[in-house]
Amino acid sequence: MENKFNSRTNQAYNNVFEVKITFIGYASYTKHCLTLENKIRTMLPNIINLIVLLVIPCLVVSCTSSQGKSEQKRELTDSSYYNPMSKLTLEQESAFDALTKIQTSTDEMNRLYSTFANIDQPCYPAETSFVVSQSELLYVMQQFIAKHCKNLLPEIQNQLAKSSVLAQKKYKVLHCTGLKSNDTNEKGLPMTGTWVMPNVLDRRDVILVW
Repeated sequence: MENKFNSRTNQAYNNVFEVKITFIGYASYTKHCLTLENKIRTMLPNIINLIVLLVIPCLVVSCTSSQGKSEQKRELTDSSYYNPMSKLTLEQESAFDALTKIQTSTDEMNRLYSTFANIDQPCYPAETSFVVSQSELLYVMQQFIAKHCKNLLPEIQNQLAKSSVLAQKKYKVLHCTGLKSNDTNEKGLPMTGTWVMPNVLDRRDVILVW
């Protein structure tokens, strides 16, 4: 009987001890959780500030990059930055075709020819410059073709002259007199030396050698 009593006593003691250990462990765990929670609460403002410091520069860089790309796109599309070549009208195409025909039909080579726009021409610097209207240039082209394309029939000469001036309403002329005298016609236009009509339709310089 005594042995059974002692066994039960020891078992009860062990159970109490286990409960105590469990309680102590739970209390320690709870204390640890509370300590961790306090630390997190203490660190949370710092974490938020760190996130803000990391995110804001990224947003600024992203916005700046997007703005730069938008600005470049605007520069490429805005006419104040970029002026793309527009498609030629039928009249403008016929003008260039006529000039090409005249170039290949002159009695002597290189009396009329075209180059890239706004390049430094051999006769530069020009002594004078002036502007002619389409009708004035028509008269000039009639005289030029009659003088330098004698192999063409008169009606073809006239048609080429009419078509060749249709590219623009007005033309700037750079006049290089060279060694020739300044001979003007009744319209007051000097048909001597070399005429350079620069940047016709933003595509070419047209040169007439009188």
